[in-house]
Amino acid sequence: MILVAVLLLMASIAALSVSLGLVSLPDKTVRERLVRVAGTSRGAARRMRQIDAPDGVAHYMLSRAMLARLRHNLMLAGHPAGWSLQNLIAAKILVPAGMGVFSAQFLLFNGNPLQTLLGIASIVVGYFVPDLLVSSRATKRQEEMQRALPDVLDKIVISIEAGLGFEAAMARAAEAGEGPLAEELVRTIQDIRLGMARREAYQALQRRTSSEDIIQFIRGVMQAEEHGSSMSSMVRIQAKEMRIKRKQRAEARAGRVSVLLLAPLMLCIFPVLFVVVLGPAVINIIATFGGL
Repeated sequence: MILVAVLLLMASIAALSVSLGLVSLPDKTVRERLVRVAGTSRGAARRMRQIDAPDGVAHYMLSRAMLARLRHNLMLAGHPAGWSLQNLIAAKILVPAGMGVFSAQFLLFNGNPLQTLLGIASIVVGYFVPDLLVSSRATKRQEEMQRALPDVLDKIVISIEAGLGFEAAMARAAEAGEGPLAEELVRTIQDIRLGMARREAYQALQRRTSSEDIIQFIRGVMQAEEHGSSMSSMVRIQAKEMRIKRKQRAEARAGRVSVLLLAPLMLCIFPVLFVVVLGPAVINIIATFGGL
């Protein structure tokens, strides 16, 4: 029984390693794009989709809403290497199984209600660990994209004023930049050059982000193209607004620091300060009234 628990724990660690990207596996989105660009045969494309399609197992492990949320978070995370949907569902099977065997061996059947509750909680947490990892990765990536947006808009404005068109300016800013926002802009430019309509490419970029600032910028671009407005003026106004918003967010985070420091002060610093300040006075009082 212990050997089985050890083996399942090792399988759980392997699944988590794949989910964390420590083991790099081919990514579904990359393969699909390669198939579309290179013109691979339909049979090979169908086999790739079958390898990457976990729907048969997914319907037993996840509800439709949970599966849709997992797909969405995976898209927001940028489909990192090794984080395919198949690997995440495998992790949702192996991690709770390993935790379940481990809990059954050491926690569940010891007669202690607290240990039993701890064992059940570990199984439930193990089931949701892949979802939490993907959600955390997606949130971090979207925050990086939002922080980089004002600088990218400044580069686009400079390129447009230098005589480039909006698409060429966005391509220049994406190639010169780094980070997830530059990667998404490069992907958008590639979609346009592969024949996708501009509006559809912008809408696809809008679906791949949850940042309100980026969504606002994309809507402004689509409205400017639809009405024939000056793209340079629109991007300049957007850059100014995004810079102000970034400053306001930094000030809000700085304002929350004092509130976050209140708990460590009350729990760690104030008791020690009271002992140092009031300790000698208490000792003198005890010595004075103790001799009466």
